[in-house]
Amino acid sequence: MSALTNAANNQLSTRWHYGLVFLVASVLMLWQLGSASLDGHEAYVAMTARNMIDSEHWLDPAVTEGSIPPDTPLNRWLIPVFNGEPRLVKTPLAYWCVTALFRLGLPVNEFTVRFPSAWAGVALAILVLALGRSIFSPRAALMASLMLASSLALISWGRNARPDMQMALWSSVAMACALWAINRPEKPSRHLLLLIGWGALGLANLAKQFVPLFMIFPVGLYLCWRASTAFLDDDSSRGLLIRYFGIAIAGLVVCALVRFIPFLQWWALVDVSEKAGMSMTIAALVGGPATWYAIRTRPWRQIRDVLPTTVPGIILTLSLFIPWMIYIAYVFPQAGGVFARQTTDRALGTDGWLARAATPLTGYYLRAVFKWSLPWVAFLPGALAVPLIRRFREDRNSLIFLILWVFGIVLLFSAFVGKHEQYIIPAMPAVCLLAGYCAEDVFFTHRLFNSRWAAAIVAGYGLVVLVAAVGAGVALTIVDHASKPLAMHVLIIAGLSLVPVWLALPLVGSKPARAVALMVISVFFGEMGFLTMNNPWDLRWENYASLGRWIQKVVPVEDKIFAFNAPDPSLVWYARRDLPAAKKIEARMVRMYGEDEASRLWGKWLKEDQTPWYVVCDRDMDELAKSPLEQVGDAISVGDKGIALFRRRMPLSNQIDPP
Repeated sequence: MSALTNAANNQLSTRWHYGLVFLVASVLMLWQLGSASLDGHEAYVAMTARNMIDSEHWLDPAVTEGSIPPDTPLNRWLIPVFNGEPRLVKTPLAYWCVTALFRLGLPVNEFTVRFPSAWAGVALAILVLALGRSIFSPRAALMASLMLASSLALISWGRNARPDMQMALWSSVAMACALWAINRPEKPSRHLLLLIGWGALGLANLAKQFVPLFMIFPVGLYLCWRASTAFLDDDSSRGLLIRYFGIAIAGLVVCALVRFIPFLQWWALVDVSEKAGMSMTIAALVGGPATWYAIRTRPWRQIRDVLPTTVPGIILTLSLFIPWMIYIAYVFPQAGGVFARQTTDRALGTDGWLARAATPLTGYYLRAVFKWSLPWVAFLPGALAVPLIRRFREDRNSLIFLILWVFGIVLLFSAFVGKHEQYIIPAMPAVCLLAGYCAEDVFFTHRLFNSRWAAAIVAGYGLVVLVAAVGAGVALTIVDHASKPLAMHVLIIAGLSLVPVWLALPLVGSKPARAVALMVISVFFGEMGFLTMNNPWDLRWENYASLGRWIQKVVPVEDKIFAFNAPDPSLVWYARRDLPAAKKIEARMVRMYGEDEASRLWGKWLKEDQTPWYVVCDRDMDELAKSPLEQVGDAISVGDKGIALFRRRMPLSNQIDPP
């Protein structure tokens, strides 16, 4: 009884951890949030949300396929519109959140557009603290939540308007509810938690359709593992799980070989479509090992305990995002093809997606886990190992849930083609919980790692920061003028981090809590330095912003303007007006009249159209050489492209200077 009382008192005495995590996460998420220009994908969210409240911007018949639905308040809310076209590739939660902030009176700017993601990042750090305190010590939970709050994952995606952080938050809520419910004997509270989890999964799908359903897979594996502990001892259940990991990884390797080596593509020999063949291959090589593991573990009783909420839970999940998809497919018949291309085709590598796939067998998502764990990556190898080490058996239940959370998501995403590094962000809460647990052992409990490990890790961080600071200082004296901002950025980050991390080193053995605090302070200072100075490493979006503001200034509001080809979304946002793509008109002519007639009509359209302004990339300038257009100012270099503003030849009342 006294042990339980001490544990309860410990939990109460450390409630200030919530305030600390909230403060650290809020500062890192909100500081200078609106200072950098929106990137292309962020601008999709921003412009689409603005169009939901802007009565002047609706679907443009010139570039929209099919009939135009009526411009009603309901359609404004339900139909995402970007640059005069329906934006059908993403479910609308991110748009709705930003639109709601605009409706509340917040300014239409970069800070407001990014705020929902920043809020989701703060909430995710708090959720990790709550989940960690329920399964580990308050100290391990605190370290885990601070690691997540200061990880590259949150710094990159909590400060980005894309829907990934909102998807990660609601997916993690679903996983936390699943763990709490499965380990709760009281049926009413178990069923309530499961229903909350299903609802959170629906919200995650409203942020990004279908991808969060992957979270069901690791929960199923966890039920299998729990079932195995009922009739196997710890070593045997652990050994069975390790065998499953090995078989699943082997299946993933074979799956990659089949996808990329033509003579292994068996479906070509039996007259089966590529999509069906690849689906069956993934089902056999990824689903087969999971089925074997389920048969060996006999999880029927575990499944029975969660079964009463499964059907209503699935209905709840689907009801939160499928009705929107059905309505969009009803309004736009082409939406079904868009959804298929973004989900099944993208996953299976059909319809051209294979050309975008990462090289097989490179551990793409495992490398992404290490990348997004920065700067805490030194703890990651131990974090991924401790769930399967004998001396941590007293926490095995929770550790296995976390490692399956990571493994299940990495496995499924690795099996499919349409890869982006941020897709793995929903695994990062589990990664950081494991890293926090490992860090507690490194600095405090020493069940596996002694204090020499802690000293080596702190010294390693100190050495890296010192080398970065010296290298950046030297670079400032020898690099050209264009590269000096890069060296200065590194010097600011390393300089702010240097003193705290070296002060931590002599305290590792005698006062480990202070050493850990100084490590966190070092990371916090370095990241504040990174955020205070606008990122000089990629200036594309700043250049798009500059060009867009110039267009906004030069082109009269009443004048029509086209982009010759599809413009970057960031340019559309900063021009503060639609820039419909003229080449889409040519494509429609080809579909309607055939290539020969379309070529004649397109040439005639270029000469006779009364649109006075065009935005043109350098690759299209030759096509416009014989058209009645003239360039205004110099082309602006954006990445590997030159972009210029053109207008029809007419007398100029004033000379227009380029941006």
